[in-house]
Amino acid sequence: MTLHIALIRQEQTGGDGGAQAIIDLMLQALAKEDEVNISLLCRKWESQLDTAPTSTIKKVIIDPAHSSRKNKQNRFNNAVRDYLQQHPVDLVQSHERFDGCHIFRAGDGVHKVWLEQKTKISHPLQRFWYKHSPYHKNLLLEEKRMFENPALKRVICNSHMVKQEVLDNFAIEENKVQVIYNGVDTQRYKPANPDIKATIRAALKISDDARVFIFPGSGFERKNLATTLRAFSQLDNHCHLLVIGRDKHAKQYQSLANHLQCHNRVHFLGAQPREKMPALYQAADVLVLPTLYDPFANVILEGLASGLPCITSTKCGAVDIIPDSHCGHIIEATDTDALAATMQGYLDADKLANDANHAVATSKRFTKATMQQQLMALYHELLEQHHA
Repeated sequence: MTLHIALIRQEQTGGDGGAQAIIDLMLQALAKEDEVNISLLCRKWESQLDTAPTSTIKKVIIDPAHSSRKNKQNRFNNAVRDYLQQHPVDLVQSHERFDGCHIFRAGDGVHKVWLEQKTKISHPLQRFWYKHSPYHKNLLLEEKRMFENPALKRVICNSHMVKQEVLDNFAIEENKVQVIYNGVDTQRYKPANPDIKATIRAALKISDDARVFIFPGSGFERKNLATTLRAFSQLDNHCHLLVIGRDKHAKQYQSLANHLQCHNRVHFLGAQPREKMPALYQAADVLVLPTLYDPFANVILEGLASGLPCITSTKCGAVDIIPDSHCGHIIEATDTDALAATMQGYLDADKLANDANHAVATSKRFTKATMQQQLMALYHELLEQHHA
């Protein structure tokens, strides 16, 4: 008997984001299953799977017109519901907040918690907007309905931090919420030897003996680039910062670097395709990402595999592993002085070398193969329930 699974994701653009890589990995796992067909329900889908030779994955474009952010989400969800009524499937897995799905992957965490974090750093007018925004009110309602709908069989979280947030904020049974960590390709992401590091730095016009920090992440407000720049500006001229990612307000952050008089040591490299990221990690010494909220950034695992100690915040899912693994530090996201002091600590060569070794060892616990095995165990469990 062939089983039909629908996977919901509004847009998959293939570029520089970690979410795209994880969804591709999930699809690859499902596509290997005998007698499983997958329908991708999306507005736009561009990824490496577009060229994958498989007949088990069908792309269904659902792109209703919209005139606002709220309107876009609502119309997509409603159009997907209409499609599923006309084309019934056995299991619905969503990567969007979609009331009525059977499996939800909380890759973006809990929107309610993210709004609470965002409100802490916002001025009164912004806080008023977040509270009364039709978009946020609608998403919060959809999120609550989804988590508390009896149809939901499993929530996949990529950290225990997010699992606890789900349990704290919604009426849902704990046995429905499962942690499956993201996997990292430790063959692709690995430490550079000195010659390779020197070559990559030369291309960036950075000296061999500089201490290089890397900030990888689009959406600079959420990833907290402003605090990173303020902390970095307290370090000496021996230090450089690589900023990777896109943001519609990027020029404001460049102006902030100018104001802080560190612009000649901050390299804004824009968004980079995945294939270029290993070399950029290899040019660096330490990864810094004091994010305001991140379920578990893929870049953390990529950095660890590349031999980079990672500095991140208490609201990043990496709190699960970094403190006990001695491969980085956790700070409060907006504590500029604590971040500066932690970055300063990595000017010590012995500390850097010790934490770099722990970083590589830690990354080996989070392989793509381990993630795929855990996903397949989950799918088999749910498929057996479906056949029962």
